[in-house]
Amino acid sequence: MTTEQLIERACLLEQKIRATPELGRLDLQPEFIRVMNRLKATGVQVPAHLKRTEQVLNDEMIESQFDNMPV
Repeated sequence: MTTEQLIERACLLEQKIRATPELGRLDLQPEFIRVMNRLKATGVQVPAHLKRTEQVLNDEMIESQFDNMPV
């Protein structure tokens, strides 16, 4: 995949993520992270909106780990 195709794929996934309820977002996270890692490996400047989406997904994943923790 070219860099442009990777960015396009990441943007499409980002749109799906934004349109999906929180529980469904975690299902899309692995593919989004794979595309982001490939983008970063090319050395290209990753758009800020994709970085923000990546951070939000990471935060949601961490938070979901504590949802079933007994108090």
